[in-house]
Order: sequence, then structure tokens, then C-alpha cells
Amino acid sequence: MPVIKRKKILEAAATVFSQKGFHQARMDEIAKEAGVAKGTLYYNFSGKSKLFAATVTEGMEKIIGQVEKELESDLPFKEHLRKLIRSNLSLYLKYSDLSKIVFNELTSGIDNDVLEEIEKVRLRYIDFIADLLRQGRERGYLKEIDTRLAAVGIVGFLDNLCNYYLKNHEMLDQETLIDIMFSILSSGLLAHEG
Repeated sequence: MPVIKRKKILEAAATVFSQKGFHQARMDEIAKEAGVAKGTLYYNFSGKSKLFAATVTEGMEKIIGQVEKELESDLPFKEHLRKLIRSNLSLYLKYSDLSKIVFNELTSGIDNDVLEEIEKVRLRYIDFIADLLRQGRERGYLKEIDTRLAAVGIVGFLDNLCNYYLKNHEMLDQETLIDIMFSILSSGLLAHEG
């Protein structure tokens, strides 16, 4: 399938899944949203579960790739941490349909093979964060902590605050949210100023 058509289908699927939920979304709605024939969906995705899995995993892989690219620099660790928070928030908001799916749909009776596929991508992101933390710990910026558990906590913390922001964005601006996240994470993680 041409890349542009696939992108269009996955974007349409993210929109419909986020609005209707996995179980209520219908393939014909997704086809209509994407501007393609329903048969085109089934030709490229054997069913709604496979389309859902592709929507979430490819979307998350794209986000991981963008965060990795944005963090490629020689900035001090503290600035990497702030940049990580900023990147997560901006990507979370940019891909809010995907974010809603991840929060609302991953526990609602979806096929185990689909959940396993999605979980692999989530674990890859956690590993990425854990590796950043490990590097910071080795350079003396972080306390002696289990970087994997810290990464799980950070991802959950960022996800929940971003989800809160999506629902209450009129109450606070992005910079305030970034400052709060940074303050909480840096005070709890940093061994000393650096």
C-alpha cells in the first residue's frame, strides 16, 4: 500500500477509535473517514483488531522516533530531562487521538495478541527512558535508583499529567505544566544541581 494511503487510513482509524472506542468503531466509518473503499481496509488489514494494533503501534513508534531524534544532543542532563518532558507533552497533544486510544482502550477486552503487540512498543519506550536515566546516573546526575522502575514511573506520570491537561487545558498553559513536571521529576531524581 502506498505510504500516503496507509498514513491516511491510520490517521482516520485513530480519529474513529478515539471517538467511538474499539468496540463501537466500524470499519465502514474508518473507510469513510479515510476516503477509501471498505475493501481497501480489509485488503490491507485482516480485521479491526489488526487495524487497531497498527494504529497504536505505528503511532507509538513514530512518537518514540521523534523523541529520540529531539534528544540527540550534548545538552546537560538537566536540559535533556526538560526537553524530554516538553517533547512528550507536545507529541501527546499533537497525537491526542492516539493518546486517547492508549488511555481508554487498552484494557477493554481487546485480543491478547493485539495487546501484546502494543505492550512491546510501550516497553521499548520505557527501555528508551530507562537508558537515558542510566546514562544520567552514570554521569552522577541521578541518585542510585532502579532506572527501569523510574522509567515506568516517569512514563506513567507524564501520561497522566498530559491526559489531565487534555481534559483541562483551559485551566493551565503548557509552560506551567512543563515547569511542574520538571520540578517534580528533577527534585525527586537529581542527586545535585548539574
